[in-house]
Amino acid sequence: MSKFVKVRTELRDLALVKRSLDDLKLTYAENERFTHIWSGYSQQAPLVVKQKGATFAFRTNDDGAYEAIGDDMQMAQIRSTVQHIQQRYAYHK
Repeated sequence: MSKFVKVRTELRDLALVKRSLDDLKLTYAENERFTHIWSGYSQQAPLVVKQKGATFAFRTNDDGAYEAIGDDMQMAQIRSTVQHIQQRYAYHK
């Protein structure tokens, strides 16, 4: 059974995150509800990223950074995508 998980990042500037997603040609929606089907977790998220094989969202944590949230069954793909986003984010910063 899948679980809801999160990946911490140091991403803090939403405009740069969106620019990074555009660079990578990833589809995303702003201010959309993200729902994890198996756990029932649901939250309005600043960004929901939709790609083949994995859908995940970015939300702010207590430190003001964005963290990726998604399904643990898709976590390998989510972590890989977040790494690419972080690289593009650093390039633009």
